[in-house]
Amino acid sequence: MAISKEQWEKIENELAGFLGSALFKLGDHEISIQRVRKSESTTVLAVYIDGYIKGEWHTKEETRPACLEQVWRKRYISIYKQADIKQIIKIFGKREAKKRYPNLNEQKEFLDCYFTTAKSLVRQFKRIKGIELMLIGGVPYESMEA
Repeated sequence: MAISKEQWEKIENELAGFLGSALFKLGDHEISIQRVRKSESTTVLAVYIDGYIKGEWHTKEETRPACLEQVWRKRYISIYKQADIKQIIKIFGKREAKKRYPNLNEQKEFLDCYFTTAKSLVRQFKRIKGIELMLIGGVPYESMEA
């Protein structure tokens, strides 16, 4: 059953709270979201697949669950720092820098299991087809309807 606009708003409000959590079902996998501490003063929303966040999912594509790319956030990082790029261009000039460093301005893409805001998480999860809501904040989805 599709998740309505009002339900997405409830999910976003719950996840924006201090101890926000939600549980979804996507195919054979359970997707749980919990607010966790990233540092002493920062919290993020962690996306667990079947109760796990495994480090090998970052490096070994064959061990990844099928839904990983749908539920984790795509991020990008530059190969060279901006300060290094400026230094290389200053030393060699633009043309020679492009010859010596053909990937000077390229970026690498990677998947991140942490979302910084509830709004960005909900925006991405709205696009997933076949996702079902199970729990919001520990309360079963059916009991919230009544």
